[in-house]
Amino acid sequence: MKVHKKAGMVLVLLIAGITSFAQTKTLSLDEAIQAGIQNSKQLKLSQNKIDKALAQLEQAKDGALPSATASLGYNHALMLTRKFSLPSTDGSAPKSLELPFDNTAYIGTLSIKEPIFAGNRVKYAKQSADLLVQMSRLDAETNKDAVVYTVINAYINYYKITQNQKIVAQNMEDIENKLTEIKKFENQGLATRNDVLRYELEKSNTRLVQIELENNRKMANYSMNVLLGFPENTELQLQDVSYKLDASGSFDEYLQQALKDRKEFTSLNYQQKISDINVKKVHDEKLPNLSLGGDLYYINPTKALFPKGGSYLAPFLVGVTASWDIATLYKNKNKLSEAKIEQREVAINRDALTDNIKTSVHNAYVTYQQSLEKIKVLQDAITQATENERITESKFRNNLVTTTDRIDAQTMLYQSRVNLELAKSDATAAYYNLLNVTGHIQP
Repeated sequence: MKVHKKAGMVLVLLIAGITSFAQTKTLSLDEAIQAGIQNSKQLKLSQNKIDKALAQLEQAKDGALPSATASLGYNHALMLTRKFSLPSTDGSAPKSLELPFDNTAYIGTLSIKEPIFAGNRVKYAKQSADLLVQMSRLDAETNKDAVVYTVINAYINYYKITQNQKIVAQNMEDIENKLTEIKKFENQGLATRNDVLRYELEKSNTRLVQIELENNRKMANYSMNVLLGFPENTELQLQDVSYKLDASGSFDEYLQQALKDRKEFTSLNYQQKISDINVKKVHDEKLPNLSLGGDLYYINPTKALFPKGGSYLAPFLVGVTASWDIATLYKNKNKLSEAKIEQREVAINRDALTDNIKTSVHNAYVTYQQSLEKIKVLQDAITQATENERITESKFRNNLVTTTDRIDAQTMLYQSRVNLELAKSDATAAYYNLLNVTGHIQP
């Protein structure tokens, strides 16, 4: 019995271990981007808009097909006056007809019409629908850029937290080693109880930092799982980020890239073409319409749905129909004004977009350059803090400085390391922001 219980416990532990392993996922930045793209609800909605635009394009193409309508009606009439006189044309007495009281008639029509010319409306409808398809695809790419940028920022933010945790853990290890050492000094009469308490307080403060960082990591982990479409209990382990600290290129080069490659300009080009088509459409609405058609009539005044020959009529008419809505000559004036206003609006939006892009590229470029400068300063600061910590440690062992001086020197070194790690992450984020504002965020 005990053997079975032990076997059961081992099996439970194995299952728990397998489950725990299954919930841990090592993730590179490229893998995170691909997962974000694949599981983005925003991009799925974008694809739905593309499908909708394609359906509208097919509808516009259907406008060039001939139209056909068919109808069949049954009529039942009761003749309240059954006698009817037809006047003669030669001056003789009128001819009287006596109609049946109960009269039935089947009337059917089949009409087919093919537009020959309809003011180019079908052509313009297809052009507009095709442009809407292209705009929908462009919007999907723009949304994809936004998803990629969001994933990169989330990844770098998570990585920044984990790197800080490593530095804090290293600092905690140093504090614990020095605390053990200072307790030995206390036992030997070389340090006071206050010195020990000072290190214990430093350990408690560092532990508080660890707790805060772990909470931040858990929140960032959960947010990334939601963003990437992973199970919410997945523990993410990120691969090292390749810091982007060597980007070359001047502000003018980045600006020219943005003015050339930002998808918003392409979208405005599509809007410009659509507004041009709308102007042409209003002009062509003043033109007459021409269509070719055929109509088949079936008139059966008998009660039988399929009568004998000679008791029904079936004329077939073929003809060309021309129509002209003369009112469009004076009614379309305001519609034309509206279409031209839309044209001017596109031009104004282009100028406003250009100004916004110039500002965003300039700010992104300055921020990135500033981040690089901060890294250089912080690298020097680490060198200085390391030397200061070494000298202070030497003086402490020779009773030339206090425990507080020793802790302060260690804290300065620790803070310098944290600041450098943060600066590298911020510079990488600033680099990707520079790519984003120039329209090149996608790998």
